[in-house]
Amino acid sequence: MKQIYYMGVDISKEKVDIALIDNDHKLLINKIVKNDVNKLCAFLNALLRKLKIEKQDLLVCCEETGIYKRPLQMACIKAGIPLWVEIAIKIKRASTSLRGKSDKQDAIRIAEYACRYADKKVLYIEPDKENSALQTLLNTRESLIDEVTRMNQRMNESKRFDKAVYNIQKIYFNSLVKLIKKQVAAIEVEIDGLLNRNTEMSKTVELLSSIPGIGRQTSLQFIVYTRNFTLFQNAKHLACYAGVAPFQNESGTLIRKARVSQLANKKLKKLLHLAAMASVKAKGDIKEYYIRKVQEGKNKMLVLNNVRNKLVSRMFAVINRQSKYVSINFETNICLLT
Repeated sequence: MKQIYYMGVDISKEKVDIALIDNDHKLLINKIVKNDVNKLCAFLNALLRKLKIEKQDLLVCCEETGIYKRPLQMACIKAGIPLWVEIAIKIKRASTSLRGKSDKQDAIRIAEYACRYADKKVLYIEPDKENSALQTLLNTRESLIDEVTRMNQRMNESKRFDKAVYNIQKIYFNSLVKLIKKQVAAIEVEIDGLLNRNTEMSKTVELLSSIPGIGRQTSLQFIVYTRNFTLFQNAKHLACYAGVAPFQNESGTLIRKARVSQLANKKLKKLLHLAAMASVKAKGDIKEYYIRKVQEGKNKMLVLNNVRNKLVSRMFAVINRQSKYVSINFETNICLLT
């Protein structure tokens, strides 16, 4: 059997703990490296020379840690080494009986997870520049809107309970709110320019927005997280990722209602929920379907989750057809919860 090495990386803000094991789960290296692109790249290249192996003979695995994992991603891309970014709770649930809790031990757990489940690895693929730019613009827009919401909430509360505080707040908050709204408008212009330069993204927004309940912002977010619908094979795959696909919940003779998994992209799940709420209020077949199922005695949240699945199915339908949505009955296209 060819010797393959597995590197577990526990990431924190300032440093990363690294554990390297072989096929036999033998710990070879356990050290700390600064969380810096150049330092990590130098360490990886030195490791390849020391072990005298090819780049594909080393698998690096880390947990999803937001922006803190970015130096490791860039270092692996530069070094040409495969990287697997896994959900933290999956590693935790699959962890061995290793006692204690420390960054050093966490790195070992991650390395062991990579070794045991290497056949199920999902390698990280760097998004193209336009996809990354769109994601940054959307995240920045969301942060600015959250700031406006917080300031408006504080002013509304002070206006109700303490007018003196409100009179001071409105002088400074109102000017900030106006400035932020201008910045949000500028971001929208930047997004429009990006879509004008990328006809594929622009076409996808046009197609998705034709579905009742799916708006511009929801379309853009799905483009970012699906890499313009290239990361997912079908609607069920995306529904599972978004946390709206029902799974069996049985044990022996005990059979319960099917449930959705908590291992999901929370942002997409929230967007699908808002889209479902909008679609059941809009005139059309989804509203008729929702009313009919509720009248039959189905639980409202159960029916609403079915609507989420319908929306995902319709997204894939318009993308695959490359034509706008036409109102027809898609009831048989999804698995309904009963």
